Amino acid sequence: MERPSTLHRHSARIDGERVYLRTLTPDDASEEYAAWLNDPTVNQYLETRSITLPKLREYIEEKDKSDDAIFFGIFWKENNKHVGNVKLEPVNFAQGVATMGILIGDKNYWGKGVGTEATNLITNYALATLRIAEVNLGVMATNVAAIRVYEKCGYVIDSIEEKSINHDGLLYDRVWMKKTAPTSVRS
Repeated sequence: MERPSTLHRHSARIDGERVYLRTLTPDDASEEYAAWLNDPTVNQYLETRSITLPKLREYIEEKDKSDDAIFFGIFWKENNKHVGNVKLEPVNFAQGVATMGILIGDKNYWGKGVGTEATNLITNYALATLRIAEVNLGVMATNVAAIRVYEKCGYVIDSIEEKSINHDGLLYDRVWMKKTAPTSVRS
């Protein structure tokens, strides 16, 4: 499958019930956004442990220019507040597979269903709009709350790689999960 030519370098928006996803731009880099990535509670399951504002802008620009990444901010509809991010990366259009990652950075929005709604929005976008056949993700086995969210969104455990994540010098199992498009969507 060919990559849609209109995928990048424009602003896309996907509306949900309480949140919407919008393509991030370097202007979305803020002290608050950087603070999420510098907060040990927020970044406990992330590879990123700290970031500066200029590096954050560079990261957003890099994702925007990439041919295999789709990077959205998660915004709370009621106040347009940027509360997290979700991305598909890498997206392999030829094989019809994308890997999803999500972060709810603003702790005030934890436990409000933001992760579930954003996961459903990005997954449905990948499967129905982009016509990707499979969305997968890798999650640390100790991140039980995230695994529950993914299962609620229809993801199933595909495999477990034992001791494959080196996180702060400790080895953890990685749980690979996936959700596939209904056959009718793919044909």
